Amino acid sequence: MAPEVSSRRVAAWFLTFFLASLAASPAQALRILNYNLNNYPQTSNVSTKSGVRHPMFRTIITPLDPDVIVLQEVLSQAGVDGFQTGVLDSILPGTWTAAPFQNGNDTDNACFYKPSRVTLLDTQYFYPSATNLRLVGRYHFRLAGYTSPSAEFWIYSQHLKASTGSTNETQRLNEAIGIRNDMNNLPAGAHAIVAGDFNIYGGSEAAFLKFKESQADNDGQLYDPLNAPTTTWNTASLSAIHTQCPCATCPTSSGYSGGGLDDRFDMFLPTYPFADGEGLELLTATYKPVGNDGQHYNLNISDAPTIPEGAAYANALWGGSDHLPVRVDLSVPAKVSASTSPIALGTVIQGALPSQNLLVTNGAAAPADTLEYTYAPPAGFSAPLGVQTRLAGASASDAIALATGVAGNYAGNLALNSNDLDTPSLLIPVSATVLRHASSSADSLVFSASGGPLDFGDHEAGAFGTALARVHNLGYDALQARLAVTGFSIVGPAAARFAVAGFAPALVAGAAGSWSVTFDDTGAPADSTYQATLTFTTTDEALPGSAPQHSIGFGLSARITSGTVAVGDVRPGVTRLYTPTPNPLPGAGTVRFDLARAANVALEVFDLSGRRVATLARGTFEAGVHSRRWDARHDDGRPAEAGLYFIRMSGAGIPTQTVRAALVR
Repeated sequence: MAPEVSSRRVAAWFLTFFLASLAASPAQALRILNYNLNNYPQTSNVSTKSGVRHPMFRTIITPLDPDVIVLQEVLSQAGVDGFQTGVLDSILPGTWTAAPFQNGNDTDNACFYKPSRVTLLDTQYFYPSATNLRLVGRYHFRLAGYTSPSAEFWIYSQHLKASTGSTNETQRLNEAIGIRNDMNNLPAGAHAIVAGDFNIYGGSEAAFLKFKESQADNDGQLYDPLNAPTTTWNTASLSAIHTQCPCATCPTSSGYSGGGLDDRFDMFLPTYPFADGEGLELLTATYKPVGNDGQHYNLNISDAPTIPEGAAYANALWGGSDHLPVRVDLSVPAKVSASTSPIALGTVIQGALPSQNLLVTNGAAAPADTLEYTYAPPAGFSAPLGVQTRLAGASASDAIALATGVAGNYAGNLALNSNDLDTPSLLIPVSATVLRHASSSADSLVFSASGGPLDFGDHEAGAFGTALARVHNLGYDALQARLAVTGFSIVGPAAARFAVAGFAPALVAGAAGSWSVTFDDTGAPADSTYQATLTFTTTDEALPGSAPQHSIGFGLSARITSGTVAVGDVRPGVTRLYTPTPNPLPGAGTVRFDLARAANVALEVFDLSGRRVATLARGTFEAGVHSRRWDARHDDGRPAEAGLYFIRMSGAGIPTQTVRAALVR
């Protein structure tokens, strides 16, 4: 490759990295900080004593607000304790916990974490190669508030062999092999990060390639989030990723490496599940050597130009260690939040559009995976189709509805299936009842909008009785709405003389609604006929989907006569059908009916389904008292089965009337 081509690629990479670092969001779901402290705690040198450096560490760490910190070059348990009390507890008392520490052959690793953000599941230490130079710390965490293994991750804190030369590079390679072998034993799909001081000088070094190598067991394969060029990294064009050394002229007798910022030693190398677009993710845009503005190649971090964090921050980085800390943020898995309380859409009537909103929230702290979910509603119910989404922290409502084309009782579980690792499916009970519309009728067996005439008969003034107007809810059962009889009107030439006594709106179910109708003959001339029309207005009961139903009309008639009735005249004053006797019928019975005037009459028996069973009478009858016998048989002679029957009297000029008869065997 020509040198100028390589330079162009490096320059393009630097521009991409620099722009990404400028665009990095300050928000964090989980922040990890890696820091090589350089021989901490130091007691012999005034410039690097713990007490001298503690204020610097506090200045550096406070604005970063990390959740997990891994440290290298910690010398002892006293160093762990001193860093917690002198630095972390001074920033946020009672917030931090230290992982178990193991003192190895050389400088060692320490890990601190916030129990409110993560749970430490396990800590292990091992030497990665036969030289037993430095221990590797392996810290196994799970995100707080999650239970799924997919919310677990491992951080390896390590410090590879330093210095250039083939011997040192070979030792780093062997250490990389040991770490890779351990990582390959992690569960398939494990989220793991190797952090620390790699002491690697370029992207082509064997140890770096070993970490990224594809192997037969590839659970531990790593990638470089910065995708740094496979060149020597000690070059001005890659100054933005350098982490050692923030001092060119270092604190007196500090033992810091010096030389200014020129090497990329401190890194995060994650496994590929951190970049699969699902759940726990490493946010490359947040990966940054702290304080490095890309303008201090081979300089003190405190030299001009002043870094964006300010001069005091630069001075703390200059004196705190010969490494810059490196930080990165993780986005967390989506977290579904929705009430599993039953959604009861209640009782509605066909044609209604019942629905209830279900609030669905992605309860994960930003940045987090987008919540993706779908619905699987039970029969009759509907929910939004396709994949629904919620960004971290966002809430919105979904309409859960019911199709009301078919009457019935509906119930089941609405499944909400999501990419929430802990709760991939929520079951929400849903229920509703859909009723048919009420069916107003003047007849209990077949639909009729007309109740026929209500004939008060021919009487002298003062001798008129009452007539009964009935309104039925035809075919009523538990899946039919009740019929609301809401009012009435009387119109016609003699409307003022007729009235409905004590009318009150009523709900009609299985039994007819009945109202007494009266005729007022006060001051009315004799030998006169009075007529009007009575109409009842009806609608469904007050439920969603309610609609007006047929009005039911009755013709009203009364005639005032003069003179006296001849002796022996037994003509009834009112046309009426009576319940058969006996009732229940033991096998046969008598049906009696009165006619106030001569009429053509049909007297018929029907079963519950509305089919005619027998005709007891059909023809013209004079005014008077009449009766017919039913032998409890069909017209074709077959015995009728035990059960409930309806006997109906109808005809021109008389009100249709129905009575019930129970037949027992």
